[in-house]
Formats: sequence, structure tokens, C-alpha cells
Amino acid sequence: MIADLAPGFSQRVVLGLVVEFVLHHVQQLARQRTRLGECVVQQVLGVQARKHGKWVLRDAIIRRCPHADGCRTGPCRPPNPMANGALQHLFTLFQTARYAEMVAEARNLLRRHPDEGALWKALSVGQQMLGEDALDALTRARALLPADAELAANLGALWMSRGDLAQARAALEDAVRLQPRLAGAHNNLGNVQLAMGQPEAALSAFDMALSLQPNLVAAHANRGRALLALGQSEAASVAFLQAVAARPADVALRLHAATALRAAGRGADAVLQLQEAWAQAPGRVDAGFLLGELLQSQGDVAGAVAAWTQVLAQDPAHAEAACNLSQAAPDRGEAVLRGVLAAGIAGERRAAVLGNLGSLLLRQDRAREALVAYREAVAVAPDAAQAQGNLAQALRRLGQLDEADAVLSGLIEREPDLLTAHSDRLLLRAYRQQSAQDAASLRAQAAAFGERLRAVPVPRGSRAAGRLRVGLVSADLRWHPVGRLAQAWLPALARQCELFVYANVRSPDAWTEALRVEGVRWCDIAAWDDDATARQIAADGIDVLVDLNGQTGGHRLGVFARRPAPRQFSWLGYAGSTGLTEMSGFIADRWLLPAAAEAAFVEPLVRLPDSFTVYASPPQAPAVAPLGREPWFGSFNGLHKLSDEVLALWARVLAEVRGSRLLIKAPGLQHEAERQALRARWPGDDDQVLLEGPGPLGDYLQAFGRVDIALDPFPYSGGMTSLDGLWMGVPVLTLPGAAPISRQGLSFLQTLGLAGDWVAADAEDFVRRAALRVQDRDGLATLRGTLRERLRLSPLGDAETFARHWLAAVTA
Repeated sequence: MIADLAPGFSQRVVLGLVVEFVLHHVQQLARQRTRLGECVVQQVLGVQARKHGKWVLRDAIIRRCPHADGCRTGPCRPPNPMANGALQHLFTLFQTARYAEMVAEARNLLRRHPDEGALWKALSVGQQMLGEDALDALTRARALLPADAELAANLGALWMSRGDLAQARAALEDAVRLQPRLAGAHNNLGNVQLAMGQPEAALSAFDMALSLQPNLVAAHANRGRALLALGQSEAASVAFLQAVAARPADVALRLHAATALRAAGRGADAVLQLQEAWAQAPGRVDAGFLLGELLQSQGDVAGAVAAWTQVLAQDPAHAEAACNLSQAAPDRGEAVLRGVLAAGIAGERRAAVLGNLGSLLLRQDRAREALVAYREAVAVAPDAAQAQGNLAQALRRLGQLDEADAVLSGLIEREPDLLTAHSDRLLLRAYRQQSAQDAASLRAQAAAFGERLRAVPVPRGSRAAGRLRVGLVSADLRWHPVGRLAQAWLPALARQCELFVYANVRSPDAWTEALRVEGVRWCDIAAWDDDATARQIAADGIDVLVDLNGQTGGHRLGVFARRPAPRQFSWLGYAGSTGLTEMSGFIADRWLLPAAAEAAFVEPLVRLPDSFTVYASPPQAPAVAPLGREPWFGSFNGLHKLSDEVLALWARVLAEVRGSRLLIKAPGLQHEAERQALRARWPGDDDQVLLEGPGPLGDYLQAFGRVDIALDPFPYSGGMTSLDGLWMGVPVLTLPGAAPISRQGLSFLQTLGLAGDWVAADAEDFVRRAALRVQDRDGLATLRGTLRERLRLSPLGDAETFARHWLAAVTA
């Protein structure tokens, strides 16, 4: 998008000058030197001098007041009679653009006539034309000619170019007081006020400028900037289009017009402006870049890709275009990003490209390569919070939790108000919780997070009594464990209450569309801030609002901090405390949340009578495969769950059962680097372990047919993979701990009535039970043949009963 920065004023602004040639020259120079993001419309003052009958320098020469109606603050100081011929000579030098000679001659004259204001004014004019510092000359001229409005305006513009807005405003206010009809001074005063965060005052100044000079293009465009700052995008569009109509070849004006049109929801008109701008100036890659962004926002991904591809062809080091292109066309992303890096970009732009490269590699399950990119990004920009956060994410994905924790802790120490870092560290530590001391520490950290998030509640209205209105807030209603589980309970809830979904899904997929079931009112909030989302929820009259993310990525806990609903809960997406006292409770079941779990939560605990969720079979699930001849164990969990301690215990299981083997099927293992890294950590014989990548859904589900027993990792137990395994006839052996995240397998097995055989008390018991169960081939075959029906008939498969129990819990 186009950034409306404080005016850049890189142009050589010449104020109060004398001939049309000079005005034309300055305007051309301004157009040549203007860059996107600078004030493209600063007005050159002095054209109003024509109205006074004589030009300023010539007025000085003929020794008369330059104001047609007389000075408003006293008589102008007449020039020294001895200076008349000299002033005429300076005027001639100015007319012939011999500015260096003009400056030298003015300095020479000032040695003899140091109190002659007209000479100081002439010196300042020459210096400004040469791009030199004219502040001293202007200040002296202003002191000697206090009634000269144009000098005050010149001085204001110079202070503005130096970024001293207070001095600029004072000088420009003097100028319009001395000569209220100086349209350019009003325009510049508006620029200063806009830069000072006073858009209302700026708008008045621009309106005054236009009332004096209706065809002042600069004021039309600046008026558009002020209206945009006031949120009046449609009116801003009109103002910018008026400027474009008057100066159609001005590419920068078209870019600003496109910004306003886009904000006003007139995307097609904005595209036309950008296309015209790029056609007029093919070298303006900023126009092409913005065109790509706008086309993408309208769903024209192919058009966006084409635009960014053309930008990169013109500017191979355009980091922003490369980053956008890598996301829109991921199959080309790596080559594009590495190409930009090879172009030699440096600093934060290089760090941003490396961050995008790391994220692309991480999405491709190439975590070790992503880690290399993220480490370089941190080395390039060590103070960049995003780079540090990305590094911690890659470390967590690789199971390097201690280093990830250290990175996040360092980031929090440097930026204590960075809430995402607090969330990431809470998530990391919740997955590592083992002791009562860990639980107490987690609760304290979560409570501190909740305090940081505290916000003013949004007003809630009243509504007529009716069906219960439940709102769900989630970033994961897509192909994700939460989205998959929603397949079962979402339709059931929709049949038993008025159900609203507030989806913070950044990249919706086919699964997202499948979840838009009948009876659900769906609201996409990914582009909304917390205030707007909370206001909408309050306006919808939601009775019960439920968070499905906790501290996981994409959460909107800031919405809950604003208390838009009278009852608010957290459920399913995170096995830990949100830290918010605004929550009415955390929902799970008695197996996931034993009495000791209360020590880790700020929220009251709400325990459902059966399981904390229900399950629906994945699409086109194959039939359960018969038990094989050889004993096979398996794990389908992410590699970040497979710590050295987990692998050591599993190696003991294989050593206990002669001829047994272990299938580890996980994202990342399709890459040789990840397979080698895991084999290097495996403490047993290499030929005991088969490593495979995830594959498509059908391949993943078919792979359960090769496994007799699933081994649950700890302390981060399996969730979706355990349920899929049970559906495919594969029981899971679990080792629960104190933390809720370690007890998912326990909850499933208790709900199925299988805990007695498949829940281990400790590591020794885990090895013993694994050996006992896998060697009971007949018993295992029987269980394998009945598990799917057992799950279907259990509370895990009864969505309607689950929905009734769930609604009773949140309204109790």
C-alpha cells in the first residue's frame, strides 16, 4: 500500500520567485525528484505575487511596497538607494539562471549593505535554486522585512524541509496572517498540520487554499491525504481524482488516488489507476508492486503473480515483490527468494526475505533448512522481533525446546510488551510441563500475560429472549486437527443452538468451505482488529463465546479481553491456561483435567462427563487391514514430539520384542536431511526403524494397516493421530503425566473402556505392556477388528449427546 508519510520535501522549493520560467523549472524538478511516500504535492509559493502588480525582486528594485493594498503591519523598509543597480543586476542573473554568480554577487553586496533585507532575500533565492542551505539568509531577511509575507512562507517551507514542524507552523501562520490570500502558504500550512497529526486543521487549510486558487492541484491532492487520515476514503478519492484530472501525467498522484479508491472499496477503479500509472512510467516498479497487491486482494492471483514477476524482471532486488510472489506461487517461491538474496540486498530487507524463505521451507517440512535461513536472518537483523520469533518456531518444530525457550526469553527481555512472544513461550512451556512446580509457574506466567492483555470491555446491548447464541472464535477451521474435529461437533451444535463462527483463518482451504454447514452464521475476521471483532460479537448478542486456540498461532484472545459476551470459555485447541480472568472456564474432561491440574489454570475448570471431544471418520477412510504376521509398532506424530527420552524408551520396547520394528511416519521425513538427523538420534539398531514422510491422506490412513500398536510420545501425547489410529483398528499405548497435554491418549482410552490394558504407569510398565500386547496376536487381532465399531458406539462417536453435554456445561 502507499504510505502517507510526513512530507519529504526533497524538492528544491523556491518561494516568492519572479518569472514563469522559474515556476516551470521548479515544478519539473519536483516531479523528477518525487518518490512514492513523499509529499508529492508541495506547492511552490510566490505565484500570487502577480496579483500585486509587480514581482518581488523588481518591487525591491523600484523601491515600493510589494503589497498592492499596503502593508498590514507597518511600512516596508525601503531598500538603500545605492543598492538599486545591484538589485537590477541580481535580477538579471536570476532571469538567466546564473544562480552561482547571483549568490556570489549578493554576498559581495551584503558586505557593504549588511542591513539590506532585499539583498538577504535575493541571497536566499539563489541559495535555494542551488540547493544550498538558505536558513541563515532567510532568517536575516525575515528579521529585516517583518511584514514580508512571502519571506515568512519561504522560511516556513524551509523549516518544514528540515522536519522542524513547530517552527514551520509558526512561520506559515505568520505568512497567512500577513497576507491571507497566499494560497500556497495555506497549502503548506496544511501540510505541516497534517504531519503534526492534525488532519481536521489541515483540511481547513487546504480548503482555504482552494477557495483562493481552485485550480491548485497540490491542494486537491493534499486534501485527499487529509480526508484519508480522517477515514473519509470516498471523499479522498474524489479529491485525488480531481488532481489526476488536472495533471494526468503525474504518476505519483495516480498511486495516491489508487490508495484512496482501494480504501473506499472501489477496487476496479484503483486497478485502472495503477495500470495507467505503470503504462505511463514502465520504470515505476512501485506501481507494478501495488497493482499486484490489489489484484491479489481481489482474488486475481494469476494477475498478481504476473505483476510481481514483471517487477522482479525490472528490479531483481525488489524484496517485497519476491516475498509476495513466493507466497502467491509457492512452487516458484524458493527460486525467487534465493534470486533476490543473490542480488545482494542487505539489512532488514535481507532479513525479511530470509524469513520468508524460512517460512516457505517450514511449510514444506524442511525444518533444518528453515533453521539455517532463520539463523542468518537473526545474524543480519539481531534486533528484529520477527526473525527471533521465526527462529524459535523452527527450533520448536525440531524439538530443540531449550534453545527455543532461550530465544523467546531473550526476545521478551528486550521487548516485554511483545504479546506474541509471551504466547509462544507459554505454548512451549505448556507442552513441557511435568511437575507441580511447573504447573504453578505456568499459572503465574499465564496470569501475567492476561494482565498485559487487559482491555476496556465493549458495551453489550440486550436482546429479546430466544435460542441460545454461541460464538466460536478460531484460526484453525481448515485442514488442521481442530478443523477436523469440528467436522463432528459443529453440525451437532448448530442443530441445538444458534451458532456463530468468527473465523480468523488466514488461508482458507476446501476443508474450511466444508465446515460452512447449514445453520452456522459465518463471519471472517482475519482482516479485523480486536476492537472491531469484539463490537461485532457484542452486536450479534452472543450469549456464550468460545476460544478454540488458546495460546496457539492466530489466537484472538484480545477479543476475549474485551468481554463481548457474558460467558466466555477456552476449549480444544490448547491444553493450558489463557491467563484471562475474563474467561468463565476452560473446558475439557475429568481425564484430561484431574484435580491437580487446577494449579496450572487461571480459569475455573469445566469438566465434560465423557470425552473432551468427538470424532468423525476422515473422508474415504479405507477398511481396517488385517493384522500382519510380524510385530510392528508405529508413530504418526510430529517430529517435535519425539525427544531423545521418547526414542530411548521406544528403543527399549524393540529390544524387548525380538523381531519387532518401528514405523515412524511424520512430516519432514520425506526429506533425506530429516531422516539422517533422526537416525543419528535413534539409540537402537538402524534396521529396526522405517522412516517415511506423511504422504496424502489415503496413504497416511493406509499406513496404519502396517502397524499393530501405536506408541504415544510423552509428555506431548498424540491427539488426532491417535484417534485416526483407533479408527483404523490400531490401539495406542500411552504414558500419561501430570500435564493435560500428556493425557489425551488416556482420555480416549478411558472413554473407550480400554485404559486397563493400554495406559502405562511408568516407563518400565510401558515396556512391559508393549511387549505383552504385541505378542498376544489373537487378542490384538480381535481388538483390531472391533475398534472402529467400538469408537462409533462410544461417546467419542456420539456427536448429538456430546453437543447436549457441552451446551449444558457452558450454560450451567
